[in-house]
Amino acid sequence: MSIIYSSDFDKINKEELNKLYGEDKTEVFEKSLYKVFAIKDGALAGAARIISEGLETALLVDLYAKDDSDGEIRNGLIKELEKNLIGRRVMVYSSRENLELLEKAGYGRCKNAWTYFREGFEEKDFLPQGFKYENEFIKYSSATVNEPKNTVISYKSGHGDADFGAINEILTRAFFGNPHNPDKTKAVFERSQYSVTAFDGDRLVGVARAVSDGDEYATILNVAVDPEYQGLSIGKNIVLKLSEEIAAGTVVLNTHPGAVGFYNKLSEYRRNKYVFEKAIKEGVQSEQTEAPSEFRNAMFTPAGFRFPDEY
Repeated sequence: MSIIYSSDFDKINKEELNKLYGEDKTEVFEKSLYKVFAIKDGALAGAARIISEGLETALLVDLYAKDDSDGEIRNGLIKELEKNLIGRRVMVYSSRENLELLEKAGYGRCKNAWTYFREGFEEKDFLPQGFKYENEFIKYSSATVNEPKNTVISYKSGHGDADFGAINEILTRAFFGNPHNPDKTKAVFERSQYSVTAFDGDRLVGVARAVSDGDEYATILNVAVDPEYQGLSIGKNIVLKLSEEIAAGTVVLNTHPGAVGFYNKLSEYRRNKYVFEKAIKEGVQSEQTEAPSEFRNAMFTPAGFRFPDEY
């Protein structure tokens, strides 16, 4: 019998959904921006969902199907979700069980993903503290830090009265001068559930935001510090303050290769083995996005890469 995919949450049997995962998933699926369900022989056979602010980022979680040894149902769930995510980079927070499936679906295995490490997490899903991949080059900022005497950095949670123009300027300066769209910056922050900003007096010097389902998962984004203030532990304080405020069991972030040294120094974060990413382009949702080899080598493990305990 063919498999039917539906995004209509109202028509899904909630008891079947909770039984599928072995826990109550009703509220988190309802809060997720996109969700898809697989119906086989009239019963719920699989599901997955997306946490997103709806503009820039997407975190795919809870990818699961029962009696799916060939991956047909999970592949179908992924493709259905990708239809809503054209033009975005999609992260998948997953597990060893979906490793080969995601690779075949064109997702790169992230080298630069970290998870806020909490009690009860499976050690097999994480790398040892301070782990570095072979031939991994760490780039540090060359900016000169001019630390004023007695500098006192203050931190503020939330963005209800934020100066989005200043935030946009920080993002532009912190990310190698790449211009950010001020309207988009304002929109993504307003649609994010959490944010923390750092100030030297009235001057904004650092920022980060997070998108969450309010319970199980969250992703931290746009961690940025003014180059003039880098080296003062502002980024560390922002990330940790944000992590502590987020009401979610799992907090994940994916960063650029130059930040590896920074996150490897945070004992609260562990490098994750099972976060994947893919850029979804129109017409090629099921294909791996082409990227320069230097970029791919820095961001993703080689195709088919396995750790010793995965053979």
